Amino acid sequence: MIKRLFLLLLLGTTLFGDKPKFELGLGVASLYYPNYIGSTTTQVVTLPLPYVRYRGDYIRIDKDGLSGKLFGVKDLRLELSVNGSLPASSEENGVRVGMPDLDLTGEIGPKLVYNIFEQGVSLLEFELPLRAVLSTDFKSINYVGVVTSPQLKYSLNYEHIEWTFKTSVSFANQDYHNHFYGVKSQYSTPTRETYNAQNGFSGFRNKVGVTYQKESWWMGAFVSHFDISEAVFKESPLVQTHDAFYMGLGVAYIFYTID
Repeated sequence: MIKRLFLLLLLGTTLFGDKPKFELGLGVASLYYPNYIGSTTTQVVTLPLPYVRYRGDYIRIDKDGLSGKLFGVKDLRLELSVNGSLPASSEENGVRVGMPDLDLTGEIGPKLVYNIFEQGVSLLEFELPLRAVLSTDFKSINYVGVVTSPQLKYSLNYEHIEWTFKTSVSFANQDYHNHFYGVKSQYSTPTRETYNAQNGFSGFRNKVGVTYQKESWWMGAFVSHFDISEAVFKESPLVQTHDAFYMGLGVAYIFYTID
């Protein structure tokens, strides 16, 4: 429950502009996701959604999670980038039965952001994050690897509604790929051969998101599609499909604000 609640915090999104500096609320959210990218086993969770938004001069909590401006010049800034992945039980996934469960992962590192174009309600940005990845079962923390996902982000910001379109490519090191797709010899079976993943390309991602906020109500939704048909680990016996979809929907009531 705690793991899923923590990750549902990332579902909430909000708008910038003439908004309060701090907002606090509570709602409900549903999230559909595969056990891992490449798995055909999926889950749906519906849980309470804490709504926390902070728009400081140097630190903010928004649709991209936690970010902090480390420095900024015209059209170019360096921010703190945070991401993560959901935990998954191996016993509920046929191809991973007998292997260790996949724990909750957290990613953190710097992100270079370049403002390519901005006019009216339109904003086009290029983002280049580099994040270290850690996993936890809430008893210990382990190093997983390093990832980067260069992406183009296009936003349309209206008075109460924001559309966001993102397209990206992902790369990761051998440790990260083996965390999800490697099969050590002690876990090999007649239908699951030993597999050692390599560094390199992890796949493509496209995401569409929309949020609506007016007075004390907020609503948001997103759909993400991952394509790993050209990934370096595509031959792993743990890859059941080359497509993955994530979908989320949430609504929250904002009951406390500070301007």
